[in-house]
Amino acid sequence: MFMPKFFHLTCIVVVAIYAGNAESHEQKTSVTVLLAHENTSSLQISHRFNLHDAEHALNELFGSKSDIISDLDTQRLFSLYVQEHFALRMTNQLPIKVNFVGHEVEGNFFWVYQEASIPPSIPQLEIFSDALQSVWKRQTNLVNVEGLGPLQSLRFTINSGWKTILLKPL
Repeated sequence: MFMPKFFHLTCIVVVAIYAGNAESHEQKTSVTVLLAHENTSSLQISHRFNLHDAEHALNELFGSKSDIISDLDTQRLFSLYVQEHFALRMTNQLPIKVNFVGHEVEGNFFWVYQEASIPPSIPQLEIFSDALQSVWKRQTNLVNVEGLGPLQSLRFTINSGWKTILLKPL
């Protein structure tokens, strides 16, 4: 699976910070990390969802009992759903292609991995993230951007729409 050691370590740190007292009930929060690599224009993207939230959401969205832990079709369905509810674009509203890399169940979380290429001198990046917000109005999607200047965080709630961050050129 595509996931260099430093990317995996970053994900572990983010999970440790935001998991806190994660209980088995629904958290209504997802965490996405966009990690830029120096000397390339590549962004690695990882989305983390609580397994219980993902299963409950699949039941609400598609009206069936879902087993995201062991059913590969259910995993693919949720992964596709996450991909359809996340997007990047340049300031001129030109979309940035985001490619699917993979997904996995790890502990109490479901991870979806993507990657994208951005121009090296892009001054800003626009981000959209509304997964599960049609299911729960209180769903919050936290997006952390690393490696493009200081760590930046965006919080997406219902009807947030697109948000913009300023970037340090790669």
